Amino acid sequence: MTSIANTASLRPESMNKGAVGRRFGRAAASYDAHAGLQLSCARSLLAMGPEQLPGATAVDLGCATAPLARQQRARWPEARWLAVDLSPAMLAEARERGRTGPDYRPLCADAEHLPLADAGVALVFSSFALQWCDPARVSRELARVLMPGGSLLLAVPLAGSLWEMSESWAAADGRPRVNRLPAESDWRRALEGAGLAIQRHQRLGITEHYPDVKTLVRAFKATGVDHVQGGATGLTGKSAWRAMAAAYEARRETAGLPLSWDVLFVDATRIP
Repeated sequence: MTSIANTASLRPESMNKGAVGRRFGRAAASYDAHAGLQLSCARSLLAMGPEQLPGATAVDLGCATAPLARQQRARWPEARWLAVDLSPAMLAEARERGRTGPDYRPLCADAEHLPLADAGVALVFSSFALQWCDPARVSRELARVLMPGGSLLLAVPLAGSLWEMSESWAAADGRPRVNRLPAESDWRRALEGAGLAIQRHQRLGITEHYPDVKTLVRAFKATGVDHVQGGATGLTGKSAWRAMAAAYEARRETAGLPLSWDVLFVDATRIP
């Protein structure tokens, strides 16, 4: 996610992962009902996957409540999955919904420090999770755990996403309300530098529409993406709120208030 123009950049490597995990944990129960965009992107990513895997172990990295567990198991029925997430509450919600089990085991871990052996994973699937990470660091970790010929399926929002919210808050109080995201070039450089060969990639602009600012912000809170490292984490101050809402209303379209995403989809392979 992008930072507002007149504030200091918030670098992914400075992220407080504990705070991120707690924020997403508080959103666990409401996540599925409001994560339509995330789920749509995950389904598109699934369709990019290889027909066969070179091994038995697959990882859903940043799985949240594991909403794609059934489809993933159906796509690769021989695979044994690890459902990895930073938030214990998200994994608990996945278990409550019957999505984890012997062939889809939960694992609470940080994507940049996976408790997995070298070269033992045939597939890493990650949708809308690694934007919290440093691209170079997490790419090295993915390359470490993937076996030669193993696949990475990655979907991440890019710099430029959520610009309407960023600029509306900039007009209101100049405080950072949206985190900075890496650009496509950052991801391509990091993946290739780690020894991951990009087979296919696609960049897609997606615009959601909301009836009003309150509904938009409620959806943010319900999916946990309202955490801002080093900046304001709540929508406080009536005057600032009114100023932001007025600035956002000026952007209203026929379909409602727009919220834009720039999403990168990548199919990459670990170079032997």
